[in-house]
Amino acid sequence: MVLVVLLSAAVGGVALGGTAAALDPGAGATYPLTPSSDTLGTFVYVVRPGDSVAENGIKEITLDAGPDADVSNVTDDDVFIAVRGGQRIEIAENNTDIVDVANISVSSNQAGNEVTITLPRPVQPQFASDSPNTGAEVAVKVGNFTTPDRPGSHSVNATFATASGSTDGPTSVSYSTTAPELSMGNQNLSQFSDQQSINVSASVPGGGYVGLFTTAPNGSPGELVGSTDVATATSSQQYSIDVSGNVTESQQLMAVAYSETNGRSASLRENQTFDPNDDERLRTNGTLVNATANVSTLDVDGQVEAGGEYAQGARLYFPQGEPETSYQVQSVEDGELGSAATQFQTGANDTTILDTSDLSEGQYAITRIADDSLVSLDNDSTTSAQDDSILITGQQATTQANTTNASGAATDTGVTATASSGEGDAATGGNASGNGSGTASGNGSGNGSGSSSSGPGFGIAVAVVALLGAALLATRRNR
Repeated sequence: MVLVVLLSAAVGGVALGGTAAALDPGAGATYPLTPSSDTLGTFVYVVRPGDSVAENGIKEITLDAGPDADVSNVTDDDVFIAVRGGQRIEIAENNTDIVDVANISVSSNQAGNEVTITLPRPVQPQFASDSPNTGAEVAVKVGNFTTPDRPGSHSVNATFATASGSTDGPTSVSYSTTAPELSMGNQNLSQFSDQQSINVSASVPGGGYVGLFTTAPNGSPGELVGSTDVATATSSQQYSIDVSGNVTESQQLMAVAYSETNGRSASLRENQTFDPNDDERLRTNGTLVNATANVSTLDVDGQVEAGGEYAQGARLYFPQGEPETSYQVQSVEDGELGSAATQFQTGANDTTILDTSDLSEGQYAITRIADDSLVSLDNDSTTSAQDDSILITGQQATTQANTTNASGAATDTGVTATASSGEGDAATGGNASGNGSGTASGNGSGNGSGSSSSGPGFGIAVAVVALLGAALLATRRNR
């Protein structure tokens, strides 16, 4: 991370009534805006004509972060200074095309709460010739600035010194931190759906991302299955993460909060995209901000498809139906419909589970009971008993389903607050936030808006439960 000191023309002039100002306060902020985190701090001060450094140049800048913050990890490479007034001057450790003054040095005191930036030579702020009294801003961006462990308002005092030892300041600016929040409830989805999404509730103050991962055997984040941008708001909002094609079986998923590592300003960070290999996993008090939840897929052996072959007794997901419609399974003999073997009914969401226990070995098609019309199983232009049929083999299904409830190294239900300690520690529970609790509800969009509803695939799960009670109405008929 980078420590940036930006000196720019201050907005709005203040007349100097004959007495020189001794460094005026500007503003302060960190990114991310989270407590007990390694951040990029920005602290703005204003130099005006008559100040010591205005006359003799800035040789040293000392920042006192207070007893609760830590700047002991700030290095020379974390510092960048830009002086902007009548002339822009940029200062850094490394010499580049945009750097006018290179080779600065940084040192911190023993307590770790104060850092001194020494310039290789005095740099005199240049004021606009037509409005010198507007002064020049000095915005100090501090990489590896560790914020205090409590949320709230904090301050940083700055003292500017000349080569002779004359000083301006100390002058204080304040900044605020807010605890991040991340929660995710247990959810259901269909492994056969082309569109899959998982709902999370998240706040990454200052903006960032949430990456959704499988859970590795040791409880750490595994493979990435989806992600979403998170707004800069400090309050938690609902997000729907697209995981289409990446969740094919019941399992535990882990949501992890990230901050953007590229860009010294909010406008630059807005143009970045999520890169789990480059962006930084967000931690507070050394603890990874994360949440886990169990995601359950349909408890079936397969999906009804034209030409599909299934063992007798297999449970098949039937997505080709209409709401609350009765169907029958008819044998197919020499390409023609034969006798009915069993009946079933769909739920309000168009789907149900077809139990093939009552079907003997042979070829079958599905028709609507109301008008004996044939159901197309492949949605093409040709509908016939031969083309839109399934084959039941003589083999008995050895298992009821090919998916199970989520299980593994992390066995928590994903409902209670939790956090994981370190990169590879087990993450359990559904709400790993520094402040606040609750589980995700609603079907939010990626920009943080959304309305409350059940998670994707929930209606299917309800249909399965209803089916087990009464919906199948399976009856064996003579062929």
